[in-house]
Amino acid sequence: MEHSNDDPYKGQAIAAESLYLLNLLFPIIPLIFLAFVYFRSRGIHSEYLRSHTLQPWIAALISTTLFLVINLVAWLMGGYSSLENLVSIHSLVALEVYTLLVILPFLIPGLFAITKAMSGQAWRYPLIGRFL
Repeated sequence: MEHSNDDPYKGQAIAAESLYLLNLLFPIIPLIFLAFVYFRSRGIHSEYLRSHTLQPWIAALISTTLFLVINLVAWLMGGYSSLENLVSIHSLVALEVYTLLVILPFLIPGLFAITKAMSGQAWRYPLIGRFL
């Protein structure tokens, strides 16, 4: 669905997609701001805005949950036991797992989504968009 470049919701859509991408690199804090953007725009009936606020909100929740689970497993296996042990084999494996299994697969749809938001077009995330 195409929209004109004068779409009043374009700024919110770009902000939501940007916060989603930022959440991949720095989990949790951008998620809070993304929640604000999503909940603020929930009552607006625009397919364009909905596709660029609801889907990144759900994808950010999934990626942040995976980040927390990966780090919890690393902590339970003996990583993060002290400041001297902060950079241990467990924490490095957790970082690699998060990078390969979360950041890379979640980054590609996010990049497509932000380019669609900038051009004023709605976008469906590959897996999440099917269920919405």
